[in-house]
Amino acid sequence: MRSAAIITIGDELLYGSVIDTNAAYIGQRMTAAGIEPVCSMTVGDEGGRIGQALDMVCRQADVVLVTGGLGPTHDDVTKTVIAEAIGQDLVFHPDILDTVEAMFTQRGMVMPESNRIQAYMPRHAEVLDNPVGTAPGFLVRHHGAAVFVMPGVPREMKKMLNEQVLPRLKAHGAGRVILHRWIRTTGIGESSLSQIIGRVIEEAEDVKIASLPQETGVNLRLTAEGGSEEEARRRIGAVESKLVARAGEHIYGMDDDTLEEVVGRLLRETGATVAVAESCTGGLVASRMTDVPGSSDYLLEGVVSYSNAAKMARLEVPAGTIERHGAVSAETAAAMAQGVRRTSGATYGLSTTGVAGPGGGTPEKPVGLVYLGLATAAGVETRKLMLGPDRHVNKTRSALAALNLLRQALTRVAGGTENPFMGN
Repeated sequence: MRSAAIITIGDELLYGSVIDTNAAYIGQRMTAAGIEPVCSMTVGDEGGRIGQALDMVCRQADVVLVTGGLGPTHDDVTKTVIAEAIGQDLVFHPDILDTVEAMFTQRGMVMPESNRIQAYMPRHAEVLDNPVGTAPGFLVRHHGAAVFVMPGVPREMKKMLNEQVLPRLKAHGAGRVILHRWIRTTGIGESSLSQIIGRVIEEAEDVKIASLPQETGVNLRLTAEGGSEEEARRRIGAVESKLVARAGEHIYGMDDDTLEEVVGRLLRETGATVAVAESCTGGLVASRMTDVPGSSDYLLEGVVSYSNAAKMARLEVPAGTIERHGAVSAETAAAMAQGVRRTSGATYGLSTTGVAGPGGGTPEKPVGLVYLGLATAAGVETRKLMLGPDRHVNKTRSALAALNLLRQALTRVAGGTENPFMGN
């Protein structure tokens, strides 16, 4: 198995003014080519640091992919630094200059003198053509590693990587395939999930399992290597089935699935509809559902009943319920869900009410207390959540928990299949 290291160059990346998408794309393409990424570094436009980074990663990886710093301005020093690091001078290439000048001519422009620097390459470098930009790339060797240097502009980098670099790396993969599989969970913390699946992780000798907590839940990434895609997929499948058997109730989807997409599929499969009544989530449940194209097939309406008056007038929540139990209560959540189901004619009524924060809490009802309601023809169920002090996080987690509550009910209706994502 060959290994790869990635260096992205630019002060703008370090300062956060530009998001580094190049490293992620290169990592994906290397993995698909059967070359394992082992490290990724971002350095600024400073020659010494670029040189240090190059020297370090070339001792760790077989292939090094560098992006950025090939432009014509004073801070584009990548080429000069790499030439010095490998002990080569820069040599002028008239054909490169002709190509650069032709690009400007085609646009009705005169090439600035500063662009001449792009026609210089390390003496023994192999030039990589750039048909969509003025900065060609190049290939050199350092400490035994193949160093591919590409522009930092994502559009130019991607084209060069796919058309110039990957064909040269084809032999490096040696026919090996690296495959990833994502298992998406929600409604359970990372430590609790780890307790459930710990033995599976310990016994998975041929598959790496990474636990990646997100705001939306904990994602599990399964990675396997094989002589073919079929072999890698078979190894992942064996481990995946064990994870599903242990943690199935918390798993909502695979790979690129989102919770709202899974809920939408289940609503379509069961021929059901839903209406949503929201208070503390402020319309976020309905917003996530309408992110899915075609959601009008099953989402009838969404009501943001933020005030008590709105809950009573729009959802027909009895005044006595709010007076006795308060707006943030299981009883009010149940009444909201029943009300929106009744007034809309939907199969399901889904509700949220709580104290989002950061203020408004009391000792009896602290910030982060949320109730969910789900009404069906058979009755209504409620769910209590105890979240944290952050308003944004509370809204997001409440919306996801509401969608998951609906998913669980739909799964039961869909024939008792514990994992509706299986086979997707």
